[in-house]
Amino acid sequence: MIDEGRRALEEVGAHELSLRHLARAVGVSEAAPSRHFAGKEGLLAAIAADGWRDLAARRGEIQTSGDTAMTKAYRMMQAYVEFARSHKGLFDLMVGPRIVARDSYPELTEEGIKSFRLFAASVEQAALECDWPQRALTLVTLAAWSMEHGVATLILSDRVPRPDIPVNIDHMIHFSISMFLSAVEAGPAHLQNVLNQLPTAGFASERKSPAKSAKGLAV
Repeated sequence: MIDEGRRALEEVGAHELSLRHLARAVGVSEAAPSRHFAGKEGLLAAIAADGWRDLAARRGEIQTSGDTAMTKAYRMMQAYVEFARSHKGLFDLMVGPRIVARDSYPELTEEGIKSFRLFAASVEQAALECDWPQRALTLVTLAAWSMEHGVATLILSDRVPRPDIPVNIDHMIHFSISMFLSAVEAGPAHLQNVLNQLPTAGFASERKSPAKSAKGLAV
């Protein structure tokens, strides 16, 4: 049912997928799915968990490779975007709003966390090797996540390439990830220089002391 559900997602999407159709497709009775899944959302949660499991497996291979920390971080982010491109329907289910009560499905939560932790560990290691302080690692990781997810969703929503800005998508992916990692490699001192040139140079709530807030963020 999960395998057939993944295939069907790429054709009809999560909203149109039905348990009755899947049961017929795999040759079981229409009542059979209810013995394994808590309705349609239960099946969708199992399918989404399977997607995260696949992505985590790919990221696990990257983590155990002999690549440098920076290369691992690059490959982790690339794997996310390429997974989204290769499994559009599945990825939309994994990250989208279709599964409302996500916390009700422990397997879905666990597999998503497993994938994210592999990604975060690689980004943190690359950042540490570039002299980022421990207290900045969460922000570096969230920035990396924002970048990879932003690229993936722009592609899936057909927002790139724009008709007025033609671009090779593979080149855009490579450039976007590389540019982000170049900022990581430049280190906190470089970020400090940039922050010093900005109007607020830090958190809006600390505008009266921009230098202090910037230092606390970057150093």
